Amino acid sequence: MKAVIDLGSNTFNLLIADIKNNQLNVAVNLEFPVKIGKGGLVNNFITESAMQRALTALSQFKSYIDQFEIVEIKALATSAIRNASNGNELIHKVKQLFDIDIAIINGIVEAEYVYLGANNSFKLPKDEVLVMDIGGGSVEFIIGRNENILWKQSFDIGAVRLFEMFKPESPLLASDILTIKNYILNELKPLKIALSNFPLRTLIGTAGTFETLVDIVIKDLKVIPISLSKNAFEISMHEFEAFKEMMITSTLEQRLNLKGMLDFRAEYIPIASILIDVIIEMAEIKKLVCSNFSMKEGALFSM
Repeated sequence: MKAVIDLGSNTFNLLIADIKNNQLNVAVNLEFPVKIGKGGLVNNFITESAMQRALTALSQFKSYIDQFEIVEIKALATSAIRNASNGNELIHKVKQLFDIDIAIINGIVEAEYVYLGANNSFKLPKDEVLVMDIGGGSVEFIIGRNENILWKQSFDIGAVRLFEMFKPESPLLASDILTIKNYILNELKPLKIALSNFPLRTLIGTAGTFETLVDIVIKDLKVIPISLSKNAFEISMHEFEAFKEMMITSTLEQRLNLKGMLDFRAEYIPIASILIDVIIEMAEIKKLVCSNFSMKEGALFSM
């Protein structure tokens, strides 16, 4: 067995699995809402309460790791920790308390793992695709064709970061949506250029928000999406529009009452839905695929 710990800006994830016949044999797959970026993401600082939540999560992860014969552990820190002025303090504490070595990876490496994860979740189309991973601190975009990455970049426009920057109302005001959209579009100028060089019509969203999108389509919109594999589903543009409208017109309380909503995603998911909407318009997307695999699965396949 091998273990991957994904220390994201909103959630920490633990995956313990081995690979047989190019398929993951999963023993443990945990998601812990650490929200390490909360209260300090814009200022690039991990607050004391966030630090404690991180150590609590890692203590639980360590107890699971100790139950299995783990031959290799890969612990990867992304946007919030790599940008935090006190990120190394957390890394030192984790080493001291749990003897786990955390590697801070840049956005490009993160993007490569994301693509590898998506590529192992279902059979990719023959044409170019755009893979999108929405994190709390950053969003990764990868243009690829089958096994090959053609273009990749990470942008500091994660859902938690944008929420803390703009502090939108709940439900979102029209002015909130316009301001956030304009900011995203300005930040994504390099992506727009890349899309002009690689015209495509398929967007593959990985894990997180996209898993919640599928759950809400099934449990709240009462629609069964097309299954491309046990780890990937196709969502129609009509279904996405219904999801987006539900997210941006609802209050936090209303979202928390949705059957397909995880509590820790409810606050930030309207921002995430705007991010997806911007990309669908920018790239003129016709096909939306939601993959359950993302960075941690890609990292495990790379081990």
